[in-house]
Amino acid sequence: MPATPDDDQIRYLFTDVDDTLTTDGRLLPETLAALYQLEAAGIQVVPVTGGCAGWCDQMIRLWPVAAVIGENGAFYFDRDEAGRVEYHGWDSEQTRSERQQQLLALATQALQQVPQMQLAKDQPYRLADVALDYNQDVSGISAEQRDQVLALFHQAGAQARASSIHINAWLGDYSKQAMSERLLKQKFGLNDAAIQQQVAYVGDSANDEPMFAYLQHTFGVANIRPWLPDMTHHPRHILSANGGLGFNELAQKLYPHQH
Repeated sequence: MPATPDDDQIRYLFTDVDDTLTTDGRLLPETLAALYQLEAAGIQVVPVTGGCAGWCDQMIRLWPVAAVIGENGAFYFDRDEAGRVEYHGWDSEQTRSERQQQLLALATQALQQVPQMQLAKDQPYRLADVALDYNQDVSGISAEQRDQVLALFHQAGAQARASSIHINAWLGDYSKQAMSERLLKQKFGLNDAAIQQQVAYVGDSANDEPMFAYLQHTFGVANIRPWLPDMTHHPRHILSANGGLGFNELAQKLYPHQH
């Protein structure tokens, strides 16, 4: 893929995780190596995921990343100057807990409508949202059934988006985009102009659409193509490889330009 003129200005790479960093559900050694190479090149990587808090805690402790946004923007984890992990939530603990109980009740209704789905196995490790598995440890769910469950949450006033594996639902005005903007301004001290100049995003599905709409430098790994007809906001560039190999392609495009 040809370089764009602004590649050498990218200092922050925000990335989806499932089927963007991972390949067939696993983090390949070459993708982990790419994360270390980006860090060495001075590019701060921030995973932005619908993944649970338990998973995000592992990422911030084990991966060479600057922060992790989890549960579609409910919180981010980073480290203080002493290296201790810190939690930054969008809502108060009480509000977050009350809203999750409401979501679990809605999830019960959804599972009555589409009993082939199930709560994601990582649900016990979630702090804010609810995740229904339709394409991870479950198979055979039709697009119509997926959309039926999304509609149930939307009609109840919840936000809900389908990733490549889960339906994530939450109550509140946060999102991947909103928490990314908060983190970029609060942690990294960037203004709106610097964000558009220095930040890139890479994703793989329709739940990345708010990030594609928000940023100028956006990329999709190749496995995003089946989602494109259902999306209004597309990534500006489509990489040639799927999943983590597509991420590697982007990483190699970015870090040779850094000094």
